[in-house]
Amino acid sequence: MKVVLVLVSVFFTKALALQCYECVEDSPQTCERSQECPNECTSNTATLTLGGVQLAQSMWSCQPSVLCVTGRINAGFLKATVNSKCCQTDLCNDQVVPALPKQFPNGKKCCANHDCSKTVNCEGDEDRCINGSVIPYVKVSLKGCASKSICDGLVSITRHFNVTADVKCCKGNLCNTAISINLSLLFMLGSLLASILFL
Repeated sequence: MKVVLVLVSVFFTKALALQCYECVEDSPQTCERSQECPNECTSNTATLTLGGVQLAQSMWSCQPSVLCVTGRINAGFLKATVNSKCCQTDLCNDQVVPALPKQFPNGKKCCANHDCSKTVNCEGDEDRCINGSVIPYVKVSLKGCASKSICDGLVSITRHFNVTADVKCCKGNLCNTAISINLSLLFMLGSLLASILFL
């Protein structure tokens, strides 16, 4: 009886294992690998725009649901977008998720530096102002606009990976002028983009 239970549990567990495409390429149809996934299958496209030059990368993988984020962050000189689609059936991440389209200014403004002498015109669904700083070797700060989903996603990601952080987002125009925080935002954003672009 015990042998039967062990065999049933082994085969039942194997049957329930989710299979996902996993690669970083131009199309999921060229992905030859799949893996057993304890989380969700994801299709992601991320863009990073720096100085007017835009880089885009698509990826298919197995990721924790907290990494299933769609939204934007805009610091003026640096803009990043992530578009994710998550699913929970075998090989369901077989579609190319388009990059988020360019958006027009929405009338909201956020501070882009410490004393708010520089501002950022928010675009599209960027309905929050965000403020962050990280001190790896020297202090680096980032202020600008973000979509609500990015603000919420950063909170979830820091909790999931047990990162000590304090994400501060606010709703009003130029509301990020006096927020004082201790946040590894650039590290988290970089990690999020790296996980989407290169894992």
